[in-house]
Amino acid sequence: MSVKTAGVVALSSVLAGLAGSALTAQYMRNNYKPEWDFLSYRHPYRVDGFEEPKGELSFTYYYDGWQGAFNRVAMAHVEELKRRGYTVRLREIHEWLVRFEHLDAQPLNDFAVVHPLFFTAPASLQYLAKKHRYIVAFEVADSTHISLDWVRWANDERLDCLFVPSKFAFEAYMRSGTQNRIEVLPHGVSQNFSKPKEAFETSNPVLKAIRQDPRPKILFFCLHSGRSRKGALEVYEALKALKAKGRQFLLVVKTHPRESLAWYDAREEFPNIPLVQVDQWLSEEDLIYLYDSCDVYVHPYRGGAFELNVFEALARGLPVIVTGWGCVLEYCDFHTAYLIAPKEYVRLFPVAVGMRGGHVGWGVKPDIDHFIELLEFVLDNVEYCRKRAEKNRPIYTKQTWSNVIDQFLGKVEEIWETH
Repeated sequence: MSVKTAGVVALSSVLAGLAGSALTAQYMRNNYKPEWDFLSYRHPYRVDGFEEPKGELSFTYYYDGWQGAFNRVAMAHVEELKRRGYTVRLREIHEWLVRFEHLDAQPLNDFAVVHPLFFTAPASLQYLAKKHRYIVAFEVADSTHISLDWVRWANDERLDCLFVPSKFAFEAYMRSGTQNRIEVLPHGVSQNFSKPKEAFETSNPVLKAIRQDPRPKILFFCLHSGRSRKGALEVYEALKALKAKGRQFLLVVKTHPRESLAWYDAREEFPNIPLVQVDQWLSEEDLIYLYDSCDVYVHPYRGGAFELNVFEALARGLPVIVTGWGCVLEYCDFHTAYLIAPKEYVRLFPVAVGMRGGHVGWGVKPDIDHFIELLEFVLDNVEYCRKRAEKNRPIYTKQTWSNVIDQFLGKVEEIWETH
């Protein structure tokens, strides 16, 4: 047999083998029936003492009493759940899950919702397991990784599900070694954000003065973590450059109230920059009035888990300049916002602080020159940029807290059906 003939025979044998394998695989796909019918998800956790049948779906919501983002999102959840007629018992985290002032509380055949999980004491899950049938919790990831201590906590078998607000945060937990069930539940806005500008008035003299100021107004929310995460240094450098060019503008800085431990003097943080500091808690109506009174929202952040103020500004049709990296790219792009190019990866927090706080990964430093370029463009074309942002508002106003709770209840019911 010639070499050529042998090659043809060998090739034919290989092709026949492949064809046979393909036919066998197709047959198996069409005819194979599994021996066991597995549920798509079954948590191994069982609750001792809850042998009675499941009652109506209800919740005990452990919330952070300190006013901030966690509190605000939690209250939006609670309000929507109550509006739908669900029983929701409110319990403050530090009172119940840090100081454990109510050890004799009666067990409840319901869902414990903990928001946020890592504000509680390490013994909280042990306590909750004795008091509730199910345990779900909310958390965030501001950088690319979380600490090993947080991973161990998130992997506790007593926890039925951990909710995070973005795919960015989800990936940070998975990348760090979390194996427990994690679900993405984004934030939303209320129906008020879809109303026209004319629907909102205020009696707040500070907000009235901001609206009446003729200078272009640059809004910056910096309640905490300004130097580490929110981009306060980048805002200062950009505005210092604009002032050196002789530009007129007014920086509007939203901070915690003066009586809060997190308050700081914005004039010291942004020296020689013309600014107004809004250091009071605002009703939602006044918050919307503030968004509507400004010309551009800036957020040159280094890291975060959702950045609700960016989303809200977009929902009010305010031009937004934000770092083009991380969680914000899940709801905005160059069509809907002005994205600052990232310049380099940086540690979001010093390693020692990160180990204590859990956010041990990386963020990015935005390119300051590109930030200045985008800010000048928006200030030179305010009307155009405002109309462009206004056109995109429906993308954001349709993501209401009602839609968010629809997603939450869908996941909760899946857990409810497993055990």
